[in-house]
Amino acid sequence: MTHLRSSTLNNHGSALITVFWMIAILGMVMFAGAKSLQADTEFTRMMRGRIFAKRYAEMGLEVARHPAIQQDDPLLHFTSNDGGGYNVTLVAEEARLNVNHLVQTGDKVLLRRLFTRWGFKPEFVAALCDALKDWVDEDENVSLNGAEKREYQKIGLEGMPFNRPFKEVEEMLNVRGMEIVNAEHPDWREWFTVFGDGRVDINDARPELISLLADVPMERVQPLLTFRAGRDGAIRTQDDQRLGSVPQVAQMLGVFHPQIVAQLTQWIQFAGPIRRIESVGSLGPLQRKLILITQGGQAIWRGEIPAHGKDT
Repeated sequence: MTHLRSSTLNNHGSALITVFWMIAILGMVMFAGAKSLQADTEFTRMMRGRIFAKRYAEMGLEVARHPAIQQDDPLLHFTSNDGGGYNVTLVAEEARLNVNHLVQTGDKVLLRRLFTRWGFKPEFVAALCDALKDWVDEDENVSLNGAEKREYQKIGLEGMPFNRPFKEVEEMLNVRGMEIVNAEHPDWREWFTVFGDGRVDINDARPELISLLADVPMERVQPLLTFRAGRDGAIRTQDDQRLGSVPQVAQMLGVFHPQIVAQLTQWIQFAGPIRRIESVGSLGPLQRKLILITQGGQAIWRGEIPAHGKDT
């Protein structure tokens, strides 16, 4: 009798442990399901935010492409009640380096100076510049440190290089070595264009590019930036001032060496005719950046580039 009672108690104890294990397993299953649902919800929210951010960016483009819109127009900035909106910037497309012009004219200064300032070693800079040249030229002759068909085949890339000028900036990413630039400086696209005559519009150029062109430290660029901003000190407002001559630019930068002044004469202009519309749409932390490039009122390129530094 005692043995039977002990056996019954043992059975009850085993059953209780089994129940506890089942509860634990069910709890784990429910927890995993809840986490999966949460992840799905967050992914859905993110995708919805990206879609609406792009819609806002598209709204900004359509507003800004109207010929009557100027760079200080308040319509270029909009915020909605749902936390979304857009901010649009109008600049000259020529406020960038024309990579095709530099490579095709055999530039030995600006590209090397740029990549060196970005911290790349001389050997890498030489190889990248030669690879850019080989991508654009029509022959199959390999430059000293460059890359033609055989070099791309060795790394598993068939049909490259294209042996023609770049049709858009994004194509540069196919050039051997540009993947390293992309990793180290993901905003490299902001420095280049494939449009224009090769001269940089000094009135819209970023401070770092002005410093590069004149080969001066950034603090020497400040007087020029102060002049451009006008009396209120803010850019893209009604009192902005425009530079109009190379001697004026050279004096503000403190550049007097004849060779540098001669280079600036070749490298800069003051009113690029190609318009670049940059529209950043946002919804909360999510952003999408759309670009529309127009010339003579006609669109010549439209696309999207990363909005760096934001959750896109």
